[in-house]
Amino acid sequence: MHLKSGLLPFFKYPLSVFYHINSSFFHAKKIFTFYSEYLAIKKENDELKFKLNEVKEAEHENVRLRKILDLKAKVPYDFLAAQIIAKEPTNWLNSLIIDKGQKSGIAINQPVMSFSSLIGKIIEVGGSTAKVLLISDANSRVVVLIQRTRVEGMLEGIGNGLCRLKYMPVNSDVKLGDKVVSAGVGGVYPKGLIIGNIESIRIERGGIYKSGIVKPAASLSGLEEVLCLKSNLKQ
Repeated sequence: MHLKSGLLPFFKYPLSVFYHINSSFFHAKKIFTFYSEYLAIKKENDELKFKLNEVKEAEHENVRLRKILDLKAKVPYDFLAAQIIAKEPTNWLNSLIIDKGQKSGIAINQPVMSFSSLIGKIIEVGGSTAKVLLISDANSRVVVLIQRTRVEGMLEGIGNGLCRLKYMPVNSDVKLGDKVVSAGVGGVYPKGLIIGNIESIRIERGGIYKSGIVKPAASLSGLEEVLCLKSNLKQ
């Protein structure tokens, strides 16, 4: 008994060290297993996110194609769809670069629309690209009509995605919310294309004419694709 009691302290420390080593190894193995499972779950989650994104993009593409088909049924003009590949917006100048050019039949002064409204015209053409001047650009001018009353005015870009409608007679019937459409004057823009709505009205200094701020119907900063109208009417 005394011998066994004397040996106990001798074996106690090595056994304690072995226990801790074995325990550490067990925990390390457990951590490695958990980490492996985490990586597997993360990979599966990333794959699901990728597939979900593909589904969402396919849905957007289907919506886009439906809009094109709907527009073809409504608009009496042929048009060519183009993707926006670059934007050149500043406070006063607003233009886009599209992925269609002379090779696709794009020409200078060709009107450009969103799926719902007029947004500008072609001002430069390359072989495979073209530049679109937006109606909000300070260099843009469009003769327009108040759709409700047929009051005529000149629409000019003022930057920041907005336009100013000028030279309306001081006694003209113009109200907030009135829809503005192209007048078809000048040989560039077809008549009756929606442009936007009147957001504010004021009588200019001297009381000679009215002017108003027009917000384009299309979100000019959020465009991804445009439609370039051809000059010929559908037969």
